[in-house]
Amino acid sequence: MMRMRAVAIVLLSVSLGACAAKAQVRTEIEVPLLDPPPPPPRVVAIYAPEPEPLPLTPAVEPATPVRPPARPPRPEQRPEPSTTTEPVESATRPSPGPSLTLTPTAGSESQTVAAIRDLLGRATRDLARVNSATLNTDGRAQYDTARRFIQQAEDALRARNIVFAGKLADKAATMAAVLVR
Repeated sequence: MMRMRAVAIVLLSVSLGACAAKAQVRTEIEVPLLDPPPPPPRVVAIYAPEPEPLPLTPAVEPATPVRPPARPPRPEQRPEPSTTTEPVESATRPSPGPSLTLTPTAGSESQTVAAIRDLLGRATRDLARVNSATLNTDGRAQYDTARRFIQQAEDALRARNIVFAGKLADKAATMAAVLVR
């Protein structure tokens, strides 16, 4: 009986193994040659040397000087006597050039300064939440740059350069927001 069981197990194993085997056709795939195509023929243009230009002989004409047409004389402008008692020096003094700092209009200056201070406060709070010891080299450089932007913005506010302070505060707030993420 034992023998029959062994034979049955062997036959069962062989038949299951035959069923699981896949029939594979062995064919060789023809691989195309991967030679590059020959280069295109070169076209070499042959240029004939240009003939030497013939020397031009200037035509002999009597030289007459060409004068521009005469302009009519300008009427002289005489300054009218002024009735004010301003000294003459103030009229000849050059006007001061435009200011190099941009300032907002008079009514909106306090609102702009408040908005800039709000941005600076938000940037400072965001940077306080960042653990600078865990930052990599690039993160540390951004952290330091944001701190410098905040300091420069405060200096610009003290110097009444509100537009520059606003730009610096915006940059600092953006960098601090990225570092918090």
